[in-house]
Amino acid sequence: MTPILVIGRQITNFNFARRFVSNKQMKITAGGPRCLSTDTIQDPEFPIVSEDVKFARYLTLYNRSVQFPDGQVHDFDIIGHPRANFHFCVTFPFHPALSGNWQDGEVTLVREFCQGISELVYCLPTGAFDPTKHSTYEDCAKAELSEEALLKGGTLVKLLDEGVGVPEVKWCRNKFTPFIALEPVLDEQPGKRDLEEYIQVVRVNILELKKIMRSGAMLLPSVTTCYWAMEYLSENTRAK
Repeated sequence: MTPILVIGRQITNFNFARRFVSNKQMKITAGGPRCLSTDTIQDPEFPIVSEDVKFARYLTLYNRSVQFPDGQVHDFDIIGHPRANFHFCVTFPFHPALSGNWQDGEVTLVREFCQGISELVYCLPTGAFDPTKHSTYEDCAKAELSEEALLKGGTLVKLLDEGVGVPEVKWCRNKFTPFIALEPVLDEQPGKRDLEEYIQVVRVNILELKKIMRSGAMLLPSVTTCYWAMEYLSENTRAK
């Protein structure tokens, strides 16, 4: 039997595992860790003791010292984009089908050079918030839709509540806001791309999109936004 990993312990007894997951809060061992219910969990504080910049170019690298609830202080490497106010936007451009069934529609994706692995990867139109150009995150989403996907217009819907951002990864200060753009059209005068960007624009159906999402060839913020966008479409569209 494959062990089930729960809070650092391996549970190999299936009956115990079943009882564990059915119980909202349960001690694994006397005095040991607990599985907490989300409606009872409380967040401890993690005060930042100090932080200084170690390197700054496109990304900024910080050395951050954080005090844990037990009093110990730990150092971390943190990265982010301070010039973007540590925020970027990801947009799902959706083109509905005549049937009215969202699963018959299509989505515009981009294939972009990913410098970390030196390969092309799939993603949705994505870009950093620029406080010198954008007044809102919607402005940022529209700009990237034009620059990367060569699209404009349609209806732009934010897929998260106001003021909420999704952490990019746990060691990064950046957060992103996901959007869906309904029925965008071709932009005959698209925004100018950055010189270091290499981008191919592709259009896929929903079945192809799901295969790409499962392939490991799509960036995580885009995978996440795709799931939210499809959930939005399933709840807000009806077949004719």
